[in-house]
Amino acid sequence: MRKTVIRTLDLGLQVATLAMIVVLAGIVLLGVAFRYSGASLIWYDEVSSVLLAWITFTGAALAVLRNAHLGFNGLLFGLPMPFRMILFWVVEALFLATFAVVVWGGWAILEFFGTETMTTLRFVPRVVVQGVLPVAAALMILGRVLTLPERRDAIVAGRDPEAEEISHEIARAEAELARAGRRP
Repeated sequence: MRKTVIRTLDLGLQVATLAMIVVLAGIVLLGVAFRYSGASLIWYDEVSSVLLAWITFTGAALAVLRNAHLGFNGLLFGLPMPFRMILFWVVEALFLATFAVVVWGGWAILEFFGTETMTTLRFVPRVVVQGVLPVAAALMILGRVLTLPERRDAIVAGRDPEAEEISHEIARAEAELARAGRRP
């Protein structure tokens, strides 16, 4: 069940982020075309900024779900086992507490906007624009909690995911070089 939720959330974040990237690219091209024609769009800058923020935060939530953010695995895996687990749980507690505060603060800030709307598109509520912060932070908490068992098991087993990824990429690159060497 948990794996299904992880896969579904991963796919949903990929689709949402990719869709926003495509929309942003379309808006940028549209904005350039209109600006070149001498009839600039008044909403182009504001909408592009909002989309970029949403792309950034949904991408960050996807990175949390995939455990792809920068870390200090060299320090973590350099510690003896009891201290490694202590550091692991301290980091988890700090992460969850920090993002719980961000969710709470983000929702609290949304109340201040009331019925405000975007400056250039009066039909888009400001809550939609600013809602990225609490939504993404909640998704980051969910992703962190869902992947906690795998990350804990890797710590216990002494498997550094970064070292494994580097080894995998080196093997892949060597295989590509070997294939390229065999071609005429």
